Amino acid sequence: MFSQQSLTPNQKFLLNLLIPSLYLLPLVIVFFLPKNFGFGNENLVPFSLAIGMSGLAVWIAGILSLGKALQVLPGANSIVVKGVYRFIRHPIYLGIVFTHFGLFFACGSTFGIIYTLLLIIPLNVARAQLEEKALLSKFGKNYRIYHSSTWF
Repeated sequence: MFSQQSLTPNQKFLLNLLIPSLYLLPLVIVFFLPKNFGFGNENLVPFSLAIGMSGLAVWIAGILSLGKALQVLPGANSIVVKGVYRFIRHPIYLGIVFTHFGLFFACGSTFGIIYTLLLIIPLNVARAQLEEKALLSKFGKNYRIYHSSTWF
């Protein structure tokens, strides 16, 4: 399992750079690709954008709720239960998926949808599982209680 303690400073730096770039890179690529808005059904564009913007709002709310506790790798010193974390255990990961899916669907990007399905969703599920394992190991019963009272 990855943890902050088991990595060298260079490995931490690379992961802190690599993981966020995996979210930014497809957005930049799709920006330059031809668009087929709503996959030919322009009536779906506002709905898709609403999903994307809702995802972005949840993503930002998660970041703001974490504050200084925000980290790329598991290594929390406490369980954050304020803000959006009262309802969702992984709002940042959920927000990332909804943001990408909504924006890629609005742009009609097959590349973006496939990237989301094959890379972003599995990456976020794996990160959530690693996080939960680390938090359960560190906080035991308190994390189990929090886990049972929140969604994803």
